[in-house]
Amino acid sequence: MARSGRDARRDRAREPERTLFFASDLHGSETCFRKFVAAAAFYHADTLILGGDLSGKQVVPIVAAGGDQWTAELHGERRELRTADLAEVERAARAAGVYPRRMEPDEYADYVADPARLPALFDEVVAATLRRWVRYAQARLADSGVVVYSMPGNDDPPVVDEVMRAESDDRFRFVAGEVVEVVPGHELLTTGYTNLTPWHTYREYPEEEIAAGLRSLAGRLSTPRTAIFNVHVPPYDSGLDTAPLLGPDLKVRTAAGGPLTAPVGSTAVRAAIEEHQPMLGLHGHIHESGGIVQIGPTTVVNPGSEYGEGILRGVLLTIGGGRLRGHQAVCG
Repeated sequence: MARSGRDARRDRAREPERTLFFASDLHGSETCFRKFVAAAAFYHADTLILGGDLSGKQVVPIVAAGGDQWTAELHGERRELRTADLAEVERAARAAGVYPRRMEPDEYADYVADPARLPALFDEVVAATLRRWVRYAQARLADSGVVVYSMPGNDDPPVVDEVMRAESDDRFRFVAGEVVEVVPGHELLTTGYTNLTPWHTYREYPEEEIAAGLRSLAGRLSTPRTAIFNVHVPPYDSGLDTAPLLGPDLKVRTAAGGPLTAPVGSTAVRAAIEEHQPMLGLHGHIHESGGIVQIGPTTVVNPGSEYGEGILRGVLLTIGGGRLRGHQAVCG
């Protein structure tokens, strides 16, 4: 005999609550990633969702200068270091999302003479860092039952996908371009694409292409109203996408002595949320625009990011009975 709608609702209400922790835009910060993994135990989270922009932004050469001496340019200043200083300098660099790399003078001179070799070096250090991160998470969470779902963002080069797919297992899953069930009755739709930016990053597309991609993914959802849209770029004019307004020279435009701001999110993402009305939208991309808002029945979040200071911003989400029961922004 088929169960009545009332019986089905009663069964959903009896489902145990599940706690999800979402953070985004770690940009290579070792400190933030370790805090992200630790959030499972600290917040008693059942599931961790790692938003896009995993990779850092630059390599810092630490160049041998003979004997016990090294040189490096950190935060725009040239520093002279001793071998005993290197471990702490490298730790601080990784905490801030910068990739330190020890080099002999000849190697450094080769990169200066041939800058076309730098992208390969960047891919190398990004790949090595991500392998270490994934294996760290797998070891720390091995006996916990916690699963990590991860994705790339627009700042992540293609090597991120290669490494994360190769390292993925049942504990740490790379789900870019996929629809997966993360809580019984709740599917996670994931894409790291963004609309066009002035920076010409790796995964930028016109709004029409983003709309087509979202339409294809949403067509695979069993129940859109209970789904989670894990999309790197926030919806346009949501309050989660406010950023400094840039001029043609990429400098911040000002008026009356203050910076001008404008919404820079995706119109296609907003349209998809308004059409499908998922339970939840998870976003990042705009670091300075963290918050939690409503677009119709959909709760939409952007934790924001302060990765450079080693501060992890995230959102705790409690799901049960087929609905979002609670949410709380946290940082540490």
